[in-house]
Amino acid sequence: MLERSPTSGVGDALCQTIPEAFEARVSDTPDSPAYIQFVNGAWQTLTWRMVKERVDKRRAAFAQTGLRSGDRIGIFLPNGVEWIVTDLAAMSERLVTVPVYTRDSAANICHVLNDSGAALCVTDSIDRWEGLGPDRKSLHELSHVWLLNGEQPSRGRAIACPDPAKGRHQQDPGEFGSPNDLATLIYTSGTTGAPKGVMLAHKALLWNAATVGKINPISNKDLFLSVLPLAHAFERTLGYICPMLANSPVAFTRSIQELAQDMETLHPTVMLAVPRLFERFHDKVISEAESSLIARKLLAWTEAIGWHRRQVIEKNLPPPSTMAKLYWSLIGKRVARRVHAAFGGQIRMLICGGAHLSADTSRFFAAMEIPLLQGYGLTEAGPAVTGSTIEDRRCDSVGFTLPGSELRIGDRQELLIRSPSAMIGYWNNPDATNAAFDQDHWLRTGDAAEIIDERVYINGRIKDILVLSTGENVNPTPIETALAANPLVDQVCVLGDGKPWCSAVVVVNVPKFQAWCRGLDISLADPMSEQVRRKLVKFLAIGLEDIPPFARIRDIVIETEPWGLESGLITPTLKPKRPQILARYERAFTKLYH
Repeated sequence: MLERSPTSGVGDALCQTIPEAFEARVSDTPDSPAYIQFVNGAWQTLTWRMVKERVDKRRAAFAQTGLRSGDRIGIFLPNGVEWIVTDLAAMSERLVTVPVYTRDSAANICHVLNDSGAALCVTDSIDRWEGLGPDRKSLHELSHVWLLNGEQPSRGRAIACPDPAKGRHQQDPGEFGSPNDLATLIYTSGTTGAPKGVMLAHKALLWNAATVGKINPISNKDLFLSVLPLAHAFERTLGYICPMLANSPVAFTRSIQELAQDMETLHPTVMLAVPRLFERFHDKVISEAESSLIARKLLAWTEAIGWHRRQVIEKNLPPPSTMAKLYWSLIGKRVARRVHAAFGGQIRMLICGGAHLSADTSRFFAAMEIPLLQGYGLTEAGPAVTGSTIEDRRCDSVGFTLPGSELRIGDRQELLIRSPSAMIGYWNNPDATNAAFDQDHWLRTGDAAEIIDERVYINGRIKDILVLSTGENVNPTPIETALAANPLVDQVCVLGDGKPWCSAVVVVNVPKFQAWCRGLDISLADPMSEQVRRKLVKFLAIGLEDIPPFARIRDIVIETEPWGLESGLITPTLKPKRPQILARYERAFTKLYH
């Protein structure tokens, strides 16, 4: 039996708080599976009733702290049930939750906790807390740190999370506050400066989740696989609140390294991820096929014919030839099924967001008949702004405007939004809030876009546009996406503002780069030698045929050390911080132009 809940309506979303939506879910389907996680060597399933017991107990602990409505609580936890329990329990006490990325730099984490004025931080272990090092000393407003693993340290602010014998139960209908109340502060990734706290109300998150669930209906027959951090607005709204409204269980993958095994074991039907994960999967399939001439040919033919089949749907092209149809029915379909099986065999919807997806990867998934749905959003919008459907999707578009919201194109082709899920503003930053909205209260996205036949096409960040000394404007996003699709490239940042041509800092995949150099009999004594750079630029140019000649890369800085979060060169969502990268490589960058 397929269950649908009254909590899933878009209208109801504007009249509830998140704790009320959770209580309604528990009331409607108390014994349905809610979450699945790996504990003590086995997969453990928790029902909604079991989750509520944990929420009530955590809520009772919060009630004993003396914190008042509106006080901020930091969530410094890895993905899992405890993250959600902490979030729901704190919001039930009308506290404002402030999630942080566990893999972010200590400086960024402490900035978020400091800027938000968090009075309490919940984490899992003393090691994670003390891993922040001396930056912790800056957290003057933070009174306590709760450890969920039962440790009883006798130093500093860290204490074991209180464990009340009995959870506190609901006292009155208005205790959860108003849908208009501030629910959470989600900090932006800070590509050009310090992260800013985006203020989102309960109704904003609920409306966004319910609307996405309306255009692509989900149910208790689905199983979400949670891969992205819950601190990410994309995962928070679409991978936690959305399935809660629809009674869809969520399983938490153990790690990226064990993702393939988890998919094989759990057989998920829905998964959210950023483009890099799908691009790495694509690279892996191609790499495995390279070991056999027959496998390589079969994969190439299957992709070519599968892509033609997709274009018949998307662009009304003539149907494939009789021979192509015969190949697909006898061989191509089987190749595509093997690719599909790598996701557990039951995937019916992969949702991609957070950055630009490469054309090659988008084409590959479409050819293999795996529904990879692209959308567009930003934290300030709650976050989803557009979405594609399984039935109506295009590889080059991020879909249509969410029903109930409005889009228009402003100056410099900037995409502007009006939506029920738009932010209240930036925390303690009225100047930034005023700058984020125009005079008619349209939210500025900072992204250049086009709307053609109601479909939305994103053309990149306006602030990232490079203006060459020749007067040409270059959008670095499609160039970086194309370069990142090359198996030799792990990370890349295109530069050249004010220069006569574009260059890039390329972080190479060292084992593949070394093998490539050996194959061309190139010395690795100096990776920045002119010979190495010249040959690598030529090799990378193969993927830049669709880039205008004036925007193509002419020279590069080669880096062999990956950019981790601690480097300060990428955001927690893995986007390059262009100003910081330019500053780090300024000397090498300058030499390219002399």
